[in-house]
Amino acid sequence: MVIVSTKDKPLLFVVLAGLFFIIAVYLIGLSFYNLQFSLEPNLIQHRVSLIIIIILFIIAGVSLSQKNTMFFDLTNKKFKDQFSVGPFKVGSWQDLPPLNYISIFSVDARLFEVNLWYDKNEHFNIYTFKNRDKAFETGIQIASQLKIKLLDATERNNYKYVNIDALKEGEK
Repeated sequence: MVIVSTKDKPLLFVVLAGLFFIIAVYLIGLSFYNLQFSLEPNLIQHRVSLIIIIILFIIAGVSLSQKNTMFFDLTNKKFKDQFSVGPFKVGSWQDLPPLNYISIFSVDARLFEVNLWYDKNEHFNIYTFKNRDKAFETGIQIASQLKIKLLDATERNNYKYVNIDALKEGEK
């Protein structure tokens, strides 16, 4: 099984996410405690504002604690794209299409995407890096494990397949 995952979040992000979730739950509880059914415009405006604040705290908590993981079960030819926030995970196993190659693509001078290409022109964006070397390291690792080619698409109109064995030995 090949597992490609985003890094764990720094402890400060996890603590802040927990704090945001606690505040959201507190505000939800507070809104039910003070529940009044009225069509008074001020009360309706207060309720809508409170709902918006709760949603913002939940979004902030999710964005600070989310993790994406891709699982490739090569034996059973399945894959799963899993999204998780803390202990809660969402994702299901699907049939793995025939894989073509991994590409390292330069979005701009600072961002490099690692993409897994399948079928004719479909791809999964596995990860985006700010460091070219980290992108290549990840691309080499995934291409080696999946036993597919690696395409260097970091220079516009100068795409080339990379000799993974030579890169592993430190040559380029």
